[in-house]
Amino acid sequence: MALIQYSFRSEVLKENTEIYVILPTYEVFRDPEKKGAETYYKEYERKKTLYVLHGGSDDASLYLRRTRLEEYALERDLAVVMPEVRNSFYCDMVHGKKYFTYLSEELPEIVENIFPLTHDPKERYVIGNSMGSHGTFKWALNRPDFFAAAAGMSGAGEVESLGFFDMNNPNVASAFGTREEYRGSSNDFYHLIRKNLQEGKKLPRLYSCCGRQDFFYEGSKNFAEVATKMGCPVEFSEGEGRHEWGFWDQWLPVMIDKMMKEDV
Repeated sequence: MALIQYSFRSEVLKENTEIYVILPTYEVFRDPEKKGAETYYKEYERKKTLYVLHGGSDDASLYLRRTRLEEYALERDLAVVMPEVRNSFYCDMVHGKKYFTYLSEELPEIVENIFPLTHDPKERYVIGNSMGSHGTFKWALNRPDFFAAAAGMSGAGEVESLGFFDMNNPNVASAFGTREEYRGSSNDFYHLIRKNLQEGKKLPRLYSCCGRQDFFYEGSKNFAEVATKMGCPVEFSEGEGRHEWGFWDQWLPVMIDKMMKEDV
C-alpha cells in the first residue's frame, strides 16, 4: 500500500491542513496470476474509497497508529482518505470555521481529482469513531446522494439525547451553539431524517456499533431504534468493550465489510 501525507491550503478553512491517503499498490504475494507490476499499474482503475473520520482531540493520523486500517484496506483493494478537523464535531461551527463545508464539498473535489479515487457514489463509504461517528451520520444525512453506506462506532446518536449539552464543554458550544440553535439545524439527525423522508430521498445504508461498557451505549442503541421506527433503518451491533481503540480496531473490518456488501 502507498501511504501519502498530503498538506495543502484549504480555501474554505483559510489555512493549511493535511490528510492521509492510503492507495492500493502492487503486491507480489497478492498476484496469483503473475501479471507483474507493470501490468498491474497499466490496468489500474479508480478505487472504491473509504473516508475515515477521527474522534475528538485526535488527528488524521490516529487510525494509522492505533488500528490495522492499512491492512484492512489492502485486503479489500480499498483507498482511504483521513482528514483532520480538530474538535469541530464536523460542523460549520457557530463559533469557528466551516469544517463541514470543507469536508463535504472542498475535500472530495480535491482528492478525487488528484488521486485515483472513484466518482461513483455506490463505491464511496464513510466511517468514524466517537466524534467521528457524528461526522459520518451528519455527512450521510446531509448528502445522502454521496455515499453507499455510512458507519458510526461508539457515539452514532442524536447529540441532545447523548447529553452533550449537559457536559458544559466549550467545544460543544462552539460547534453547535445553544440547544435552540441546534434543533432543526444540519446537525439535528431527527430533523434531517424527517426532511429526507418527506422529500423522498434514498438514504445510504446506515450502521452503528458500540461496546456495552461504553458510556454512549444506551444513546447509540436508542438512536438506532428511533431512527429505524421513523423509516430510516440503522443496523445496530454491540459487543464487549469500552470507549477505546481495542474495540474500534476489532469492529473496523466488520463495519467496512457491512458497508461494502452489495446494495439491495
